[in-house]
Amino acid sequence: MARCTGYQTSAILIFVIATMMILPGLATLAPSPSNFKFLEECKSRLHAGCGKEIVVTIIKEWSISDSCCMELVSIGQSCHFALVSKALSGPLSKLNKSEALTKSAEIWNQCFEFSQFLSPGTSPSSKE
Repeated sequence: MARCTGYQTSAILIFVIATMMILPGLATLAPSPSNFKFLEECKSRLHAGCGKEIVVTIIKEWSISDSCCMELVSIGQSCHFALVSKALSGPLSKLNKSEALTKSAEIWNQCFEFSQFLSPGTSPSSKE
């Protein structure tokens, strides 16, 4: 029976650890069906004009209309950030992701505060 030396054992261990570190990254290349379905549901709940207004606000200095703010809050924070993240991995991939996500969070906070001002007892929670 063959015996593994300390060197061989170390090499195998390093290979196994490297494989475990690489595989999870490869698994995220294709969206899962449930994530895709979630994104499609979010997209269907946001009017195209409002989506365009949000994108323009992320790219440029712009302000969102009151009706778009209310629509954004109605789809929820998780939908908003999922759609922005998806756009940043696709059509908006050339943007600085950190700046775009910061702007996205500012948009969400501004709209959420606006919705609280209009109807403090009936608007959705900022945490989902």
